[in-house]
Amino acid sequence: MIEPANKLSLRSQEWIQTALFQLMEKKPYSQISITEIADRAGLARQTFYRNYLDKDEILLKYLNGLMIGMWKDFNQSQSYSEDMFIMLFRNWQLHAPRALIHNIMLTDRKIRQIIYKSLSEFIDELFINNDEESTADQATNSRRYAQKSFSALVHVMLIEWTLQEYNMSPEEMGRLVNELSASMRTFL
Repeated sequence: MIEPANKLSLRSQEWIQTALFQLMEKKPYSQISITEIADRAGLARQTFYRNYLDKDEILLKYLNGLMIGMWKDFNQSQSYSEDMFIMLFRNWQLHAPRALIHNIMLTDRKIRQIIYKSLSEFIDELFINNDEESTADQATNSRRYAQKSFSALVHVMLIEWTLQEYNMSPEEMGRLVNELSASMRTFL
């Protein structure tokens, strides 16, 4: 029986993602090659490139799914509340894969960049969904900078908390990020 092309593609993507995470448990993300991923997945390099542009796309796709999954049960009317931040830290602690945590601990900058990109894009989506039309350029600029500062703060706190091996509870982290981001959120 021949599987439809999209089923084969989905299966290949799953194998590629699994291979990447297996390799990340043994070596830094930045040192992993496409050939190693394809070999570990038992696929040809061409199959890899039919599914992904590069290895960053694998990780970004995974992280985007993780972000969506972490927020799916959150009530949008409570946006930017302490509860939202608590939920973020709790879900990160529970659901971030061991291989990702291992690479954060190795202080792999590329991992941090990809996590920031995913988090920033997700936060941008939250703000777009709650965006009020602003005609003043000054307000638009202030909002843009506040939004990026907010993304950077959440990212740094998430990474540092991970590096400190979750030395504070998700509730403490949520409260801290809520307090630190209060002035930024006034522009949002």
